[in-house]
Amino acid sequence: QACFFGGVVRSVVLTVRIVCFAVTLTCAAWSTSALALINETWDYIKNSQVGFDYSNSIDRVDLSYEMNADNYVPPSCDLVAGGQSKRCSVTMLGGVSNGLGVFLQAPFKRKDFFYLDWDVGLGVRYLSGALQGSDQSLDRLPLYDARFSLLAAVIKPYIQFGVTPEGAPDFLISIGPAMQVAMGTVAINGEGEFVAVGTSSVSGIMSLIQGFFAIEAVIYRFGDGAFSLIASQDSTGHGQGTQIYAADVDGMSQFKAKFSRDVRGFAFGLGLKLVTPWP
Repeated sequence: QACFFGGVVRSVVLTVRIVCFAVTLTCAAWSTSALALINETWDYIKNSQVGFDYSNSIDRVDLSYEMNADNYVPPSCDLVAGGQSKRCSVTMLGGVSNGLGVFLQAPFKRKDFFYLDWDVGLGVRYLSGALQGSDQSLDRLPLYDARFSLLAAVIKPYIQFGVTPEGAPDFLISIGPAMQVAMGTVAINGEGEFVAVGTSSVSGIMSLIQGFFAIEAVIYRFGDGAFSLIASQDSTGHGQGTQIYAADVDGMSQFKAKFSRDVRGFAFGLGLKLVTPWP
């Protein structure tokens, strides 16, 4: 029995050592990958140019939720799951801004008359909005108040193509997917929760070019700097959206959200963009 017990102890110790070794290797590999990612990000930022834009932007959040179906289905709801429940939706403004913004952009390198390249757009947004549900109450729906306050980071890898003739304005189009990570608070009918939500436009092959779209007319270039007119839009949360609120409130559940931003401006409906030749 003593030998048997000693063998069991040795086996347990050996197993623990193997697990610890595997965890150590995993952590080391993760640390190496994380360090490489940090270095690549820093190199991108270090080699980027500082830019400013002046535009109108509108952020929207499309919120939907499920509740039990009854004999009455208002226009904002659709029957689902064989008519046993309905999904209702509302649109809320997450922010309307008119003014100056700051961004980073990789240096532009003209190639030939036809231009093709790729880049990654990085941005941070603050989204804050509320729905006063008087219309919902008139439709006999239980949602009478919805509020959110979120800080979001947006990543937009894109392909850029167009024409870049010498001595004439450049015309460029950018397309690609969009991904967003947001953290903050969401309150439904006064019941608030801290949330962390990740959304993207990716749902299939074609969606890789449907999350982000921009059109830009570069009027004047000076060294590595440029002045241009631009309009863009991006959206994340394909289909019904991504879960944004986990609790059940007043018979409502499965709260999901889609996010979108539309950027326009004052010059023929386009925003103004200035890329400096620095650093």
